[in-house]
Amino acid sequence: MRILLIEDDTSLAKGLKEVLEREGYRVSLALDGKRGYELALSDGFDLIILDLLLPSMRGEEVLKSLRRSGVKTPVLMLTVVSDLSKKIDLFSLGADDYLTKPFHLEELLARIRAIIRRSSGNISDIIEVGEVKIETNKKRVLVNGREITLTAAEYAVLEYLCLNRGRYISRDEIVERCLSYRNVPESNTVEVFISRIRKKLGYKDFIKSLRGFGYKVE
Repeated sequence: MRILLIEDDTSLAKGLKEVLEREGYRVSLALDGKRGYELALSDGFDLIILDLLLPSMRGEEVLKSLRRSGVKTPVLMLTVVSDLSKKIDLFSLGADDYLTKPFHLEELLARIRAIIRRSSGNISDIIEVGEVKIETNKKRVLVNGREITLTAAEYAVLEYLCLNRGRYISRDEIVERCLSYRNVPESNTVEVFISRIRKKLGYKDFIKSLRGFGYKVE
């Protein structure tokens, strides 16, 4: 999953980027509002984390401009403002959620998972496909009740395929949405991940493939 983080506090931004990438997300970082707005327009993201107080272009202006431009990417606002009217204003501008600073990382991660689930049409934090059960809040995968161990990248690929159940996902989309810079793809990287996931699940046909179209979970 691709996340755009727009935050001008360099220390906080780098720390959050590291945490999110460790969780398996692919993160792009912008340190000011104008740059963040440009990135949000030019690239496809699953979520935008947007600070309210930004140089060059304030967070609410970025949000307003994105919605006016037709960008529907979910936006999670970060704000030090606890005033209720300000929070209501953010929702009216098109924010999907907000988190007041300072915050616990566990809460941020939980809100990120919830927003991504909702945007893909999944309300529950549990995804079940046949005998495979994914607990997204714990990033845990069970097959017939038995927990299996996946790497962060393997989990990201499996979760993305299951969230997009029934649709073929191309190799390029998997690379773009699921693999961080730590997993710089070679020509057969996606195939290797899919092979490992199939082997760990114990179901060769759980992930179907079709040449020229990609991979699909039914």
